[in-house]
Formats: sequence, structure tokens, C-alpha cells
Amino acid sequence: MALASTLRVGLTLSAVTAMAVTVCGVALGAQAEAATSRYAATGALNVRSQPSTTAKILAELKRGDVIAVTGQASEDWLKVKFDGSTAYVYAQFAKKTTSKGPVVTGPKAAKVTNARVNLRTAASLKSKVLKVLKKGTAVTATGRTKGDFTEVKISGKLRWLATQFLSAKTSSSATSSASATPTATATATATPTATATATPTATATPTASATSTQTPAAAADATSTAILTLRQEASVTSTSLGNVPAGAAVSMTGTHTGSYSQVVYNQQTGWVLTGYLKVAATSANGLATTALPVATGKRYVNASSVNMRSLPDAESAKVATLDKGTLLTITGAAQNSYSGVIWDGKVAWVYTQYLSQTNVSADDPGDLGSTTLNRLQPYGKAAVVEVRAMFPQIKTIGGWRASSAYSSDHPNGRAIDIMIPNYKTNKALGDAIAAYMIANAERLHVKYIIWRQRNYTISRGRWLAMADRGSDTQNHMDHVHVSFFDSSS
Repeated sequence: MALASTLRVGLTLSAVTAMAVTVCGVALGAQAEAATSRYAATGALNVRSQPSTTAKILAELKRGDVIAVTGQASEDWLKVKFDGSTAYVYAQFAKKTTSKGPVVTGPKAAKVTNARVNLRTAASLKSKVLKVLKKGTAVTATGRTKGDFTEVKISGKLRWLATQFLSAKTSSSATSSASATPTATATATATPTATATATPTATATPTASATSTQTPAAAADATSTAILTLRQEASVTSTSLGNVPAGAAVSMTGTHTGSYSQVVYNQQTGWVLTGYLKVAATSANGLATTALPVATGKRYVNASSVNMRSLPDAESAKVATLDKGTLLTITGAAQNSYSGVIWDGKVAWVYTQYLSQTNVSADDPGDLGSTTLNRLQPYGKAAVVEVRAMFPQIKTIGGWRASSAYSSDHPNGRAIDIMIPNYKTNKALGDAIAAYMIANAERLHVKYIIWRQRNYTISRGRWLAMADRGSDTQNHMDHVHVSFFDSSS
């Protein structure tokens, strides 16, 4: 796939964009080479339509994601190539990189194959072919590309396809990736061509990972009774797929694992804590359903190898053996020194003295130096550790306190106050910390920020002025307040 002529290092940007260049034997299209340099996100980083924190968010980069930078829009903003046009990222949270890996070139999007195409394990013609997808197969492009390949998600697995065989639009006639038909006679070195009818082939046999992408069938309709974290797997440490708002409609699949129930929300399948779902009297398919136990709170197992039993009795059948740090939802029932908990969609029992309101797992950062910080929930504790590392100028951070006139976040261990030294002449430090919290809001589970008599709610995406509360401290002139979502959801 080499070009007829070799490009010299001194070629101008306009010349590069007019032709393709071969690197390590892989032909890279003009779009991949249009940028002047690569930058990696140092945390969660919003890609915006304009160089402003109030502009529309086009996508959010994760820590380590690489994007192509075309120039500097201002001191604070970088211009990037995104979805075929110019977008912007906050310069403070992007760092120049020499990474040769995939680049985020667009948003996550539903696409469809416009010809039969190889589904590969990597962005290379030499990588293993898992199967051949039929023309019209629907896939989800992650927004990351490498050379002539686009990363796609199929059956929960990340794979690669030749970009030229993906249409920008979905098709009503698109077929499930599960129906793709592998061929038995083709060679693994076949090169995709620009002709839409070209048929890349391979000798590889499809693997078990390339299964149906269909959403699980709904067994019951339900409504969330609290803000819930939608987890990729049934674990409090699993990747968050986003939040399910209180009062949101979800579909339950009828599958329960430990403290979690599988649901479908906004076309995403994930897991939420059992006990915070109000099940409808009739399921989606018209069958009557049984209500789940109702949770009244959350607890963590504070010892190793704790037995969970079917009844509040040490002689009853053992349901499971729990590890230290396991998250449980409680029903509020108590009997014989046991507490009722929800497990696999049913009520089971754990000895009460082995349950704590705060997480004491191995992931806990330990003593943070004060009672007010040690009584924070895990998200707050993690933020304290990160702020101390990122901003060594900060010497004082407040956390838990018994009461608050404006919200329950401090008394519940869901908020920290980052005190700014010499705040009257050090506004820039507070601005930088507030911007860092906004840029990394998803990863740090930030709910809102208050700084200099302004409030920034992450879901709203912009600052709003607040009423004068009196003193500099009450108006948050001397500290950045950060509130977090409930760590145990």
C-alpha cells in the first residue's frame, strides 16, 4: 500500500492534507495527518463547539485519550480536529504526547457497513480477522481511529473495521452483527479497496466474543427511587456508564447478582443497586411481576469472610461468604443481632456488627489527617488525595461537619472545602482548581462546585451567580466547595 512518491519532512501542512502518507507500511489518509500535533487528556476533558465553558459539549475524552490539535485558539483553549470540523478543548488539561495509538476524531455514533468487511482485533491488515460482517450491519463507532481503521463496539467488545466501509448514517435495513457470515476460503492479506462492492475475506473462524448485540428482553418495567450509578458490571468498583436520575423509567431484565439488578436505561444495559427500583404491577410483556425488597440504606462489610444467611440465625443455611468492603443494601429489618439485606433480589441476613456505614475496603486511602476528612464518603476521600497531589499549594481542606445551613452534603460526607491561601490575591489558584474539577467531573463523580459567589452544576454545564450570603467564607471567596454524588450507589 506504499505511495508512488515519498513525502519529505519539510512538506507544508497544505501539501500533507492533499495526499496520503505511508507510515510503517500502513497508508494514512489525509484526515489523520491534518493536525500539527497530538495531545493526551490528563483527565476527563470536554470537547466543545466553541472556546468557552458554556459552549455545547460535543464529546468527553477520558484520561489518556489522544486528540489531534491544529493550533492554539487562545491562552486557555486548543483547536482540535473533530468530526470533520474544528472544535476546542481546555489547554490546561491536555498534554502533548508522542503516542502512536488511536486518536479520537469524532463522537460515539451508530454506523452501518456499506460493504462486506473484516472485523479485526486490531487496526492492522495483519491482525486477526474474527468474522466478515455483511453489508448493512449496524455497529457503534467509538469515535477513535487509527490510520485507515475505525474502532467499533460489537457485543460489548472493542474491534476494528476499515473506515472506508462504514457509512456515516445508520440504515433501517441494517442487520445485527450477529448475522454476519464468515467466509471459509479467503486470504488474510486481502486489501480493502475503495469500491463499495469489494469483499475483504479471511480464513479466520469467528470467535465467541462476536455474539448478538441485541438488548436483553425486558421482564418488568420499573422506576428509580433515587439517583443511581449505572455500572458496567455488578460491582461498586465497576466502570460507571452514567447516572440514572431519580424517577427515571427503566426496563428490568429479571437478572439479579449480589446487591445489583440488571436494567436497560437509555439503550444501555448495566447494573444498579437492588432496592431502589419501584417495579410496575405489570411487566413490559403483560405478565404480572413481583415487587423487589425495598432498600432503606447502604452498608459495607467491615470484616473478611463474613457469612450471609437465609434467616437471622447462625444455624440457618449460608447464602454467601462476603469479602471486606462488599456493598450491601439493607431493608431496615433487624432480628437476633442480624440485619436484613438484599441479595440476588431477595432478603438475606448478615450479623449487624459486621456492617458499617463507610467503606473500609483495601481501596480506602486510610487516615487523611483529620476526623473531618476521614468521615468523608469514598468519592470525597479520593478527591482530597488528588487535590493534594495536583495542587501542593493547598494546605487546608475541610470535609464532614455535623450541620450545614444550605445542604446535607457536608453532614453526609459528600462535600469538601478547598481553602485558597491568600485568597484575595490568589484567585488564579481557585480558578484552576474549579476548572480541574469541571474537566474531571465524571471521573471524580462531581455533582456541583461553588467558587466566588457562583455555582456550577455539572448537569447544567455553566456558572450561575448566587445571592450574597454575607461574609467572604459564606460567599465562597476563600474556598472552592465541591459536592459529590453518593459514593455507595
